Amino acid sequence: MNMRAILLGSAALLVAIGVAQAQTASTESITKVIHKHRHHHKAVVTKTVATVSGGAAADVAQSAAPPLPAANADPSLEERVRRLEEQLDTQHEREAAEHTRLTTLEQSFNDTTWSFDNARPTIKSGDGRFTLAVRARFQFDAADFFQKDPHDPNNMAQFKDLSSGAVVRRAFFGVEGKAFSDFWYELRLNAGGSNGGGINATEGDPVLSLARVAYLGIPNFELNVGVIEPAFMFEGTTSSGALPFLERPEIDNIAADSFGAGDARRGIEVRYQKADLFLPGDNFVIGGDFTGGKTGSTAGHGNGGDEQSQAMGHLTYRPWSDGISNVSFGGDYSHAFTGGGVGTINLQDRPEVRVDGDRLISTGSIFAKTADMWAGNAGANFENFFVGGEYARFTVDRQAILGGAQIDRPDFSGWYVEGSWVITGEPKSYTVSATNNEVGGFGAPKVVSPFSLSGDSWGAWEVTARYSDTNLNWNQNAALLTDGLPGIAGGEERIVMVGLNWYLNNNIKLQVNDGIVHVDKLNAAGGTTQVGQNFNELAVRLQFTN
Repeated sequence: MNMRAILLGSAALLVAIGVAQAQTASTESITKVIHKHRHHHKAVVTKTVATVSGGAAADVAQSAAPPLPAANADPSLEERVRRLEEQLDTQHEREAAEHTRLTTLEQSFNDTTWSFDNARPTIKSGDGRFTLAVRARFQFDAADFFQKDPHDPNNMAQFKDLSSGAVVRRAFFGVEGKAFSDFWYELRLNAGGSNGGGINATEGDPVLSLARVAYLGIPNFELNVGVIEPAFMFEGTTSSGALPFLERPEIDNIAADSFGAGDARRGIEVRYQKADLFLPGDNFVIGGDFTGGKTGSTAGHGNGGDEQSQAMGHLTYRPWSDGISNVSFGGDYSHAFTGGGVGTINLQDRPEVRVDGDRLISTGSIFAKTADMWAGNAGANFENFFVGGEYARFTVDRQAILGGAQIDRPDFSGWYVEGSWVITGEPKSYTVSATNNEVGGFGAPKVVSPFSLSGDSWGAWEVTARYSDTNLNWNQNAALLTDGLPGIAGGEERIVMVGLNWYLNNNIKLQVNDGIVHVDKLNAAGGTTQVGQNFNELAVRLQFTN
C-alpha cells in the first residue's frame, strides 16, 4: 500500500465520521423540539439514526456523493412541527373564546338581580328581558262636615247631615313588569273604596282595578289591552298617589264615571308619544281608546242589552321645558254609547271628599242613546310653583222614553283653576313618557331631604289652592219645555279648597284639605224651593305608596 492510498483512506474516514455526527446532532435537535412542545401533541415523533463505524465509513467514502435535494421537495420535519404547533394554538384560542362567550351568557342568564329602590321590590333577569315589581298603595281618609243643625225647621237642604268619619279610600296591591323586552303587564287589586254614609253606603270601587298587557315593540307607540286606566283629562294623567288634593276636580270625575275614563275599564288603547318632535325639549302625546263598562258592573249584559261603550281621544303637548320648568296644554274628547239595555246617563259627583257617599249635584238618569264631552286644559310649573286649569262641556242626546227618538240636547259644563307652592323648594315633576296613564302629566315633587329627627330634615312641604265650578243645571226654571220635556235641575256646586301636603319621604305623605262648599240647587225643574246649602268640610289623608 503506497502513501497515496493511505491518505485517501484517511480522508474518506474523516468525511464519514463528520456526516454521522451531523446526522446525530440533527436527530437530537428535532427530538428536543418535539419534546419541548409535547404538551400540544398526543404522539411523539421518533427517528432512528444508524451509527457509522469503521467498515461502513469506508463504504461511504467509496460511494458516490448524494444528489442535491430538488426545489419542490417536502418541507423539513422542523417546518412540519412548526406548522402543526401554529394550527393547534389557533384551535386552542378558538375553543377558549367560545368557552368564555358561553360562560358569560350562562352567568348573565343566571344572575337574577333584586332591588328595593323606593320601597319597591323588583326582580330582574340577567339578560334584562324580564322584570317583576311589587306595587302597593294605601290611603286612609278621615273627614268632618260642618253643616247647619239638621233639626232646624228652616233647614231645607237636600242632604242635611253628611256622614263624618273615615274610609279606606284606596288599598292597592299588585305586580307589574316587563316580559320578553317588548311587553308590559300590570295586575292591580283594590281592597278600598269610595263608600261612607248616605244612600250609597254600600257602594265600593271594583276589586279588579287593572289587568292589562301592553305591547311596546314599536318605537314611541303603545298598544294597551285588558282592564285599563286611559290617559284622559288633565288630572287623569296624574297618579292617585301624586294628587295635590285628596280628590280630582268634579269634571274629571264625571268624565271618569260617565264617559269611559278612570281605572277598572274594560278596553283597548293605542298611544303615540315622542319628545323633541317639533321643538327641542317638547313632548307630544296622542292616544285613542275604546272602552266599555267597569269590572264591577254588569249593566247592559244579558238579553236585550248592550254594554255602554265609549270612543275617546286624548292629546297633550309640552312646547317648552328647560329640564325643570314645563309648559303644557291639551284636549280630550269622548263619545258615549249608553247601550240598548242601559239607555240612561247620569252626571254627578261628591264635594271633592269621598268619606260620605252622597252626590250633592246630579242630573239624575237621563234617557239617552248617546252623549258627548270635550275638554281643554293648560298647566305649567316654574321650578317649585305650579298653576293649571281645565274646562269641560258635556252634552246628552235626550229621549222622551227609553229607546225613543232624540228630543233635545241638554248641555252642562264645569271648570277649575288650581295652584301650588312647594315651600321647601323641590320642583313639580312632569312625566315625559310612561307605560301607564301618567304619560305627559304633572306629578308630585321628589323629596330631597326625607324626614328624620336624627338627620334634622323635615321632608317636603307644599301648600295648594283650587277653585272649581260645576254646573249641572239646564233650563232648571222650566217645569216643561216646548218639546214637552222638563228642564234639568242638577245643581251648581262651587268649591274653594285649600290644602297642606307634607311629604315625609317619597313613600309617605300626609294631606290636609279644607273646603268651603256652596251648592245652589232647586228641588225640581221649575221648582221654587232651594235645597242647596253652604258648609265647610275638613279632611285628612295618610298615604303610603311605592
